[in-house]
Amino acid sequence: MQKSRALQRSGKALKLVRIEENNDRLKNESVSTLTACSIRNDAMGASLCKGAQKKAVGSWVNNDSENPFEHSFTKKERICLRETYQRLQDPKEIIGRIFLDIVNDVAPEVKKVFGVERVPRPNMLKMPKLGGHVARVNDIFDQTTSMLGYTENVLGAWQLIRKTGRAHTKQQFLLENLNQLEKNYFQVVIDYFQEQFLPYLTGEKEGQERKKVRFAQNYTTILIEDVWKRFFSILIAQMTDSFEQERTKVNQAQTRKALTPHLMPDGSKKKQKESQSQSEQEPEIKEKEPEQMYEDPF
Repeated sequence: MQKSRALQRSGKALKLVRIEENNDRLKNESVSTLTACSIRNDAMGASLCKGAQKKAVGSWVNNDSENPFEHSFTKKERICLRETYQRLQDPKEIIGRIFLDIVNDVAPEVKKVFGVERVPRPNMLKMPKLGGHVARVNDIFDQTTSMLGYTENVLGAWQLIRKTGRAHTKQQFLLENLNQLEKNYFQVVIDYFQEQFLPYLTGEKEGQERKKVRFAQNYTTILIEDVWKRFFSILIAQMTDSFEQERTKVNQAQTRKALTPHLMPDGSKKKQKESQSQSEQEPEIKEKEPEQMYEDPF
């Protein structure tokens, strides 16, 4: 009896020891699980709390660090740009005279671009390409100086200049001949334009009546020249940069089209398919027969 009781006690003791071991093992597993969960949660929280990375932005998107108009001019200097341009009696006429010099003397190779290679000088501005270009240049100056010096839309002024540079890629002559190392036509044109345009802005050019701008300030000749020279330098840099970026895209698109012509949609086939599908979808409208009239039997 004593032996059996002793065996029972030892068996119970072994069971208790095993239960305690199991409990310890479960505790360790739960602790490790909680630790792993906390680490995972910390990592997830850190990733969620981490600031979103900035995506690559195009040349037209708001990025103050890249916009030269933001830090190149004070408010007074931006107003100076606007007011000195407003004082010109007929800026479009001045721009036209300067472009006549550019087309005939500075860069005569662009005569063909503007369609004036066989047109006498007095009639050149009447031609649609050259006359339209002069009008657009006047509008760009008017809008840019207004956004800088009146509405303070610095971003809009920058976007307008970048858009103008990209638009010049539609001209095949510039795609083939504009080269920053040899001949940058933006620099050639704007440098000469600056040289001829500044005397009108400062009032040095004789015989040019100046409009009176209400509440306009008086600016020294040195300030006007300095502000406008910086403005023209920004035009050259921004138009050239945006043009080169757009030209790269155009060249890449042409390369893809040449290498994989079977993947490029054929415009004529596409239009033909669209017209066929449209004709199939249109219900046929039958002409209504004329209503027959019967005599009233009554």
